[in-house]
Amino acid sequence: MADIIDEINEELKQERMRALFAKYGKYVGALAAAVIVIVVAIQSYGFYQTQQREQAANAYYNALGNDDIVAGLAQAAPELNDGYAMLARFVTAADLLQDDKASDAIAIYDALSADETVAMIYRQFADLLYVTHAGDAASADDLMARLSPIADNAGPLQGLAFELQADVALRSGDVDGAIAYLKQVETLQDAPNGLRQRVAALLIILGYES
Repeated sequence: MADIIDEINEELKQERMRALFAKYGKYVGALAAAVIVIVVAIQSYGFYQTQQREQAANAYYNALGNDDIVAGLAQAAPELNDGYAMLARFVTAADLLQDDKASDAIAIYDALSADETVAMIYRQFADLLYVTHAGDAASADDLMARLSPIADNAGPLQGLAFELQADVALRSGDVDGAIAYLKQVETLQDAPNGLRQRVAALLIILGYES
């Protein structure tokens, strides 16, 4: 009888985790996407203000006005400098995701992550987006390997990395591990309020009592 009860409890726990992903998974992706949009806006403004890069800026923005953004950016590629070329890769990946071409998008994020000509902060953004959208296309070990360097070092993306580590742990059925990662977010003094609120809600759902 005890074995049957344990089995039922385990099934209920798994169902609870699936419901958790369904309810909160979109917020993780939305936050990562919002960060990228902010960075793109900042970078674009700075680039556009530099007269020497005006031609690249015009080519980039004209491509964004194309009905097929991916095709437009590909056509504009020869006119883009390194900064706009990097932005074009992020935008292309985002557009591919909108078209349900996740495998193509995560391939771009993977390439950005490995590109040593790209500044580290953007390579880390690429890793966060890779983890957010990889799903079953990557193993938990692969995902954690991408997140650990970001989570282990202080920086603006550290809190997001902890949150995504918790997400990966939950997918693997490791509730205690997920709680531990989420608790790390609470130790960060500069964690955004939105992130803190999500973490607090997730800890309640996971049954953590402080």
